[in-house]
Amino acid sequence: MNDQEFLRIIEFIESTRAPFNLEIPGMSQDSDWAITSYLVTARLQEKDVSISDLIRVSGLTYGTAHRRINGLIEQGLIDVAPASPTGKSHSLRPSEKLLDAFRSLVSHVKSLVATLVGQRDDSQNSDQYYFGEPRGFIERSLPPTDLPTSHGGATRRLRFLFHDDNYFAALRNLWIDFRANAGRSEDFQLTPMQEMYETALSNGARDESEFDIITLNYPWLAEFAQKDLIAPLDIDVRELSSNLGDFHPAALECVTYADRLFGLPLYVTVESLLARRDIFEENALPYPTTLKELLAVARRLHRPKRGQYGLAWNGAKGMPIASAFMFLLNAHGGAVIAHDEPGTGIRSRRSRPQGTRCCLDEKPAHATLAFMQQLLAVSPPDTLAFDWEDSLAEFMSGHAALCYAWSMRAARLELDLQSKVKGKIKILPHPNLLGVRRSVPLGGFVLAVPRNLPPARAALAQQAIRWMTSSEAMKSSAKYDLPIAPRFSVNSDPDLKVVSMLVSFVDDMARNGLICNSMRPLTPVYTHIEEILGVEIHNALCGLTSHENALSSAHERIQAVLDSVLSQP
Repeated sequence: MNDQEFLRIIEFIESTRAPFNLEIPGMSQDSDWAITSYLVTARLQEKDVSISDLIRVSGLTYGTAHRRINGLIEQGLIDVAPASPTGKSHSLRPSEKLLDAFRSLVSHVKSLVATLVGQRDDSQNSDQYYFGEPRGFIERSLPPTDLPTSHGGATRRLRFLFHDDNYFAALRNLWIDFRANAGRSEDFQLTPMQEMYETALSNGARDESEFDIITLNYPWLAEFAQKDLIAPLDIDVRELSSNLGDFHPAALECVTYADRLFGLPLYVTVESLLARRDIFEENALPYPTTLKELLAVARRLHRPKRGQYGLAWNGAKGMPIASAFMFLLNAHGGAVIAHDEPGTGIRSRRSRPQGTRCCLDEKPAHATLAFMQQLLAVSPPDTLAFDWEDSLAEFMSGHAALCYAWSMRAARLELDLQSKVKGKIKILPHPNLLGVRRSVPLGGFVLAVPRNLPPARAALAQQAIRWMTSSEAMKSSAKYDLPIAPRFSVNSDPDLKVVSMLVSFVDDMARNGLICNSMRPLTPVYTHIEEILGVEIHNALCGLTSHENALSSAHERIQAVLDSVLSQP
């Protein structure tokens, strides 16, 4: 049970107790419930509680409340901790004994409610379902009640391979909500990115798929489609009834291979440049639009002796630095793979079929690597070990003036109680050479159906994907967990725009065609490219090899992969 669900059940219990005092004259407040529920709620919300706070909510006179609180402390239900370095003030917290008792209480209430209204055969096993939103909000968002039995007659629960993040956890919780009667938590396998890729590959080698629905990172889809590991969806892209036009075009292109639809976008995340608005205003500095301006302002704001660095970015070996290189290469006007032959159409000796020529032997690649070397001088000292979480943490703690960050993680800057930059952020597209038509790279996930599913399971999986990518399901998940839905109708919801400025930023970029899905090339050999760049670029910036040798090696290795896999007739 997560903290959000824990809080929701405490609120539900409180809502059932409140009418007793309101409707029946002469009744006194239950002070023990008031004190302990307030303490547990504050703990879950990471708020400090003083003894004055507990006296206020207890409903008792000052002396009586003080004695009752001391009694709860003596019983080991409340812990007392120093609230200041001097030890003169104290904060009160629920003890583990009290927290365990509340966990038992909410589990019992959850099971009781599910038994009464959930119509589930596993109502007493509270870990297998989710206590969701109030009915008025949730009933439009739950999966269809007949989905598990809509094909083949017999009930069969679906199995899912999901990425391990908040959005997928929220989607799982909708599916296992006790009113949905659709599935259990054990039907979902949530895994880290690399493990998810390896599991999806190995699943494709089985005689029959273990999973009904798998999740793919956008750049992986071409590989899985080419290897015949996923099946095309039974959706005619030309039919208006399919409502595909509501999806962001950049996301929809990522799920199309050989003119067929092999999945549906579930959510998008974009990498933007985050700037500390307060620092820029204090120093009367304009926000950077070109790469030259980015480097200059990062130098100006780089004050390591004061614990402030110019720019935080993702330089760890592997996927983080490979992505950073490809994004900055695009900003320099280059690309890893040439998609169109330059010139007037006359093919040169080095011409290859479209999408099969590596370009790391050209000037933009060398300029990009040199630029990254310069960035290290205005970055935190551990940048070459930073992944996305590390760089965001550096920025969130107030130690960087600028940061490259993905929107799915950047939501924490406004919502996390530990954030020191809340309300101080300006979101910017990537600076580039000329400072015009600045775009952001696309990331996110797609839902797909494994090829090795029997027809009845495949039909059921396609129906489930349609529901999970519907605007109703996306709104319910995005409202609280804040990746960005790849549908215009969802992001135009004013309630979501109020929750986070990220929603408006991404929606504006999408409507202006400035979300780019080709910075990381859409090719069946993408994972090979990422692996090669993740090593070679990191070695160069660590000083283990020269820039020239790193790019030459990367170019030759990537070209060999392109020639062996894609140049065949």
